[in-house]
Amino acid sequence: MSDTDSPPVRRQPIMLRLVLLAAVGLSVLASACAFIVSETEHVLILRFGRPDRIISTPGLCLRLPVPIERVVRVDRRLQHASIRLSETLTRDQRNVIVPVFFTWRVADPLRFHTAVREFNNAQTKLDALITSARNSVLGQHDFTDLLMTEESDSSLAKMEREMLALASGDAAQQLGIELISAGITQIQLPEANTESVFRRMRAERKREATQYRAEGRAKTAEMKAETDKEATRMIADAKRQAEEMRGKAEAEASSIYAAAHGQDPQFYKFLRELQSLRTVVDKNTTVILDTSVAPFHWLKAKEPGAVADKPTSSPPAAPSASILDQTP
Repeated sequence: MSDTDSPPVRRQPIMLRLVLLAAVGLSVLASACAFIVSETEHVLILRFGRPDRIISTPGLCLRLPVPIERVVRVDRRLQHASIRLSETLTRDQRNVIVPVFFTWRVADPLRFHTAVREFNNAQTKLDALITSARNSVLGQHDFTDLLMTEESDSSLAKMEREMLALASGDAAQQLGIELISAGITQIQLPEANTESVFRRMRAERKREATQYRAEGRAKTAEMKAETDKEATRMIADAKRQAEEMRGKAEAEASSIYAAAHGQDPQFYKFLRELQSLRTVVDKNTTVILDTSVAPFHWLKAKEPGAVADKPTSSPPAAPSASILDQTP
């Protein structure tokens, strides 16, 4: 082999390595961005933790790599479960134990993911809904309705339809779940040894009630503190505004008084002396004073034809008793 053929031969391993590296990179990128949607599931794509889109059509789909987008798979197959055993009362006050089964599936993946997230939580929430519906329906029927077996007008079938209708609305609106069916499996009467179960149930309910009361008291105290704070702030603002208005009014009154005093000082002094008399002397007051001192010089009685003394600080005419009555 000549020297001119050696460089291409050496370049071949390098090109092969580059091709292998590119193939590995593409396969890693494809595995990170591609995923398969099965016929038995819904796929919810979360972009930065927030729901972005829902894929229900089976096949190969693409997404942005983690952590930009994340895939959440929600089973769309029919699920089966039963409620917990518990006693309830019929309309005629008979204690019965009525287990109920129910079937369901996810109808709204987004609402299901927001409200439930996991299937275990869904079973718990549906258990509460079905149990509440069962108690409500049985409370409207007598115990004998549970024992009727006529196929033409079966009370059991009617009660099952009522349970399903009561629970379906809440399940769809709150959980995004479609309830397919609900049925009574058997009817049991409580045994004599269930008293311990009742005591435990009562203790549990009492504990829950105590917790709810404590939370209510805490919330009440919080609301009262917030209300007191707001009331204090409003009262302070009102007082501040009142002081500002009072100050403005007093300033305006002082300016009015000053203007009036400047126009006629003698008449202003005369009015002030009358006001002092109205304040000090009334019809039930006996006062012995020097009538030569203002403002009591206005109380001097005049003799017919006599001329009253004119103090240097008073107006030219002395007022009569009617003046005191007409002075504001």
